[in-house]
Amino acid sequence: MRVSIRCQLSALIVICTMHTAWSQMTDADFLKANGTVLRNQSGQGDTINLRGTNLGSWLSLEYWMCPLGTGSLDRRTWQATTYDGATQESLQALFDRDLTTGWTSTDVQSGGQYLEIDMQKEVVFNRISFEAGGFTSQYPREYTVEASLNKTNWQTIASGTGTTEDIFIQLPAIYEQRYLRISQTGSDTEAKWSVAELNLYMEDDFHVRNSLSVRFGEDGMDEILDHYQETWITSDDLDRIQAMGMNMVRVPFYWMELMYNDGSIKTNGFTQLDWVIEECNQRNMYVILDMHGGPGGWNGFITSGQAHTNDIWTDKDSQQMAIDIWKAIAARYKGNPTVAAYDLMNEPLSSNQELYPIHGLYNKIYQEVRQIDPDHVISIGAFPGFGFVVGPEYYGWENVLYQAHHYNEDKTNHDSQLGFADWAIRDMANHQHIWQVPILAGEFNFWTFSDVWEYYFNGLNASNISWSNWAYKTKRVDTPKENWGYYDANTNPAPDIHYDTKEEIEAKWSEFGTEQFRTNTELINIVTPHTKAAVSKPRYGHRVWLMSYADRYMTSAGDDPMVCNQSTRELFELVDAGDGKVAFETMDGKYLGIVNGGAQLKANKTSIGETEKFTFVDLGNRKMALMGSNGKFVSAEEASNPMTCNRDYADGWEVFQWGSYAPGVLTVADFVHSDSLIYPNPSTGTIQLKTGFDQYLVEIFDLRGCLRMALADSKDGDWVDISSLESGTYVVKISSANTVVNKKLVVGIQ
Repeated sequence: MRVSIRCQLSALIVICTMHTAWSQMTDADFLKANGTVLRNQSGQGDTINLRGTNLGSWLSLEYWMCPLGTGSLDRRTWQATTYDGATQESLQALFDRDLTTGWTSTDVQSGGQYLEIDMQKEVVFNRISFEAGGFTSQYPREYTVEASLNKTNWQTIASGTGTTEDIFIQLPAIYEQRYLRISQTGSDTEAKWSVAELNLYMEDDFHVRNSLSVRFGEDGMDEILDHYQETWITSDDLDRIQAMGMNMVRVPFYWMELMYNDGSIKTNGFTQLDWVIEECNQRNMYVILDMHGGPGGWNGFITSGQAHTNDIWTDKDSQQMAIDIWKAIAARYKGNPTVAAYDLMNEPLSSNQELYPIHGLYNKIYQEVRQIDPDHVISIGAFPGFGFVVGPEYYGWENVLYQAHHYNEDKTNHDSQLGFADWAIRDMANHQHIWQVPILAGEFNFWTFSDVWEYYFNGLNASNISWSNWAYKTKRVDTPKENWGYYDANTNPAPDIHYDTKEEIEAKWSEFGTEQFRTNTELINIVTPHTKAAVSKPRYGHRVWLMSYADRYMTSAGDDPMVCNQSTRELFELVDAGDGKVAFETMDGKYLGIVNGGAQLKANKTSIGETEKFTFVDLGNRKMALMGSNGKFVSAEEASNPMTCNRDYADGWEVFQWGSYAPGVLTVADFVHSDSLIYPNPSTGTIQLKTGFDQYLVEIFDLRGCLRMALADSKDGDWVDISSLESGTYVVKISSANTVVNKKLVVGIQ
């Protein structure tokens, strides 16, 4: 029976299906999607950007991250045959978990001896062992291992020389076969060949759990996993996550955590989920529930729990099992404000996207969940990209967010990583605004490139995109370092779940508390500054300039179509146009608007109408895009043709560099009137700057806000040649390390 220590230490509320009052979070914290963001107060309150991490390999086990052990396949129906015609009764000793019994060849070792196994069905494996055990010196002197689907066509998967009684072979790939044949190809005139135990192994979640289940029963398997789980993630770990400024954890769980193999929900299957939700509730942290691996497999990846198996797309029973799990979750956590979202499928990849599209199965599960829980956000995984799913209007989905995962395996190429991060930010922001949905960057890694991590976080936070890195901790030691976790490099041995006793397995798992890992201070220091970034909002009142891909600036042109071809900056004031929209006001009081359905832009309106309202899409890192009221993006049109607002996707000419000046920086009323600052003033040729600053930047703007001159690294008392300026009034902006001074300059006689 699965009763964990956590259940005993926590109040009974964590194991009851009835909800009681949650000690920290209240109904006011309940999140719903509202346009492109998540908001509390059921979607009507403040914008909440979720920033957190994944509790990887806690409730969903990944062999490379945790001390999983290697699951041996269930051998209870296997049948063996040998070259010498040994009886089935004697050959069953190969599968009795006893190293003192087994099969021994009738002859001393010579070529032509073989042992053949029929697993009765195709099985998945990546490791094999044939052990002589107590049959001293009777191991094969040389061997070849072959596998087959049909017993006609055989594939050699391993060969070697025996040097010990117990031979374990890590295979070069994952195989899915029905028959196995081991041939003894060496010779020994004195020793026979014995096999006491023959095993196939697979180190994925599915086979590890079933291996434990064969030994200890399904409830016994859960009980022993409780011990591991109570070590891997504790309340101290949640404290560490909270101390980093994070407000969310994504919790990957495997389907067998909640459901028996026969499809029934486990009585105590929610122990760990109840615990983490209650603990996060006390810390004002949200939880995203992520079914990381589903019945029948989401994608066939070992990291999703069941290697080489991707059957859910055609297997109705597996689909129903997944639906039943989500129905149980929805019934249990309906109305719970700590639960931010239901992440229905992690990285789904259809076996046939045309016949069985990913979005079709999403919709099937979505509709079942919505009948029970109409309120929680549902996450739709855009994997391997947004092209594999559809927008919410296709099925009429409501209150959904879309999730992207970003990994570029070109791990040592800085330019490749930076370019990939730049694309990923744009891609998410595009779909965020085109589909009007919140986005979650649910998994990512940018390896050892700290500046790329920074670049990515800047883009996410500027776009109000939520995020959770993969992952919180991993046992792996990477050389060179790969930054997979905030805690890593635990080299303690994993248990042998095939032979170790329950007590031995638990003792080995006890060595994997986080305090026994290396603290990855470098990664913590990269991420932590970005967890508390404020919600991104348009900079109303600021004066901004926009520069195109060709390093040319957007400029107004009165009644003529606007272009983006100027070499000097023109400033536009960002005006609050309501509902989070902005209007662009020129320095002479006109507003930028779209005309002819977006075929042109003009800056000639004296008031703000619908065509003068834009969405300022901040991409971070001083990049942005501009979406018009027609739902299309503004384009610089190669910095030569008139600008348009008719593009479906922001990329290239639709992405602008931008900069801003705080409200009032360039208003005449705020100028410093110090006669000694600029001499002479008015001037017709040169001016001398007497600032008192050791070093400073000089920028001269005309009254339209266009930058006309810029001088870096100027020194006090320098003379500046202004003979290129036409007669008129200008603003001289002088910036030192800590001070900005603005001064009116008159050029020519006025």
